[in-house]
Amino acid sequence: MSLPATLPNGFLPPGVHTALLQAIIERFGTATPRRQVLAERLEELLRVARATGQLQRAFLWGSFPTDASFPRDLDLFLLMQVGFDQEFRRLPPTQRDVFEHDRARLRFEADVFWATAAIGIEELTAWLSVYQLSREMVPRGIVEVLWDD
Repeated sequence: MSLPATLPNGFLPPGVHTALLQAIIERFGTATPRRQVLAERLEELLRVARATGQLQRAFLWGSFPTDASFPRDLDLFLLMQVGFDQEFRRLPPTQRDVFEHDRARLRFEADVFWATAAIGIEELTAWLSVYQLSREMVPRGIVEVLWDD
């Protein structure tokens, strides 16, 4: 479950790689003060999302899981249980912050995209294939976050 080395272009090799959150933090969240700040925000965001009891999967891409010394922000896709789209408005404001785009940008410096498992595996695979391309259309790897509990 260890993450592969980055390529000369700074990206992970193409594909969906899996790693424990702690391994992601150790690999990408310690080298610079900026990375440390984003790592703290990532941990908090995922803690809040998991506290809903409805987070099924989480994927991370963008400049954070790269060799960039100053990543811009966090980019995440959260797959929630079916029916969460009907329930998230009843969440306390501190939890809703994760799922409302502008609030997530302000609180976590994160672009958070989410859907429920009702989208199905084919749609999920299509979304993940888009996230595996950089803005310059360079193939790159993304990371599925795992937990050890």
